[in-house]
Order: sequence, then structure tokens, then C-alpha cells
Amino acid sequence: MNSKPSTILVIDDDPDIVRILEHAMQEEGHSVLTGQDGQMALNLARSRHPDLIIMDVQMPMTNGLKALEFLRKMPETKDIPIIFLSGARSEIIYPMIANAPRVAFIKKPIDLEQISSLVRELLEKYSKPR
Repeated sequence: MNSKPSTILVIDDDPDIVRILEHAMQEEGHSVLTGQDGQMALNLARSRHPDLIIMDVQMPMTNGLKALEFLRKMPETKDIPIIFLSGARSEIIYPMIANAPRVAFIKKPIDLEQISSLVRELLEKYSKPR
């Protein structure tokens, strides 16, 4: 993997989850951007080009699934890997993201070890040249 730290965008409307994930990703050596809704995810992804996004599904304004739809339509964000987090039942979320490339799903409550492992896996698999 590249020596430059990866930039992770963490988006969730629960500020506690944002803080926990921000701290965990920083502990792993990543640079972290944060936001509270899907619109912020879109704005930050377009302007800051993160290497990976960790995003809640159910959020105000623009939900995670709608944000995914917009992100995949823009050339500058279409290839960013996304880890979705949700408290919704898996059988509801999986069909909505099953065919989406570079997308993974983790059920809440969050498991930091599982998230960190998946972040490493996706960054190794999809890291862009620096």
C-alpha cells in the first residue's frame, strides 16, 4: 500500500458514531473528514476526493443510498469504495446494494475491528495511485 495516509470520509447523523469512527481511523493512520448527512457526503467527496467513504444509510436530507446514486454518476467520485452502516435489517439493505460495485455493508451497532479490517481490505483492493 502507499505510504501517504489514506483519506476516509465518515458520514453519519449520530455525532457519537462519527467521533468513534474518526478516532478509530486516525489511530490507524488515516486522515479523516466528517459530516452528518448525505448532502455533506456529496459535497466533501466532490471537493476532497477521499479514498474511502464510511456512511450511514438512514440520514436526513439525502440518505446514503441516494448519495451512492449521485456519487456513482460523477466521474470524480464513481470509483470511491463505500462502507455502508445501518441499523436496518440486513435483508432490507442487501438487495439495494447487492449489485453496486465497491460497496460493502456493516450492520450497527458498529464493530470497530470489523470496520478497520474492511477498510484495510477495500483500500488495498481499490487504492488509487498517488
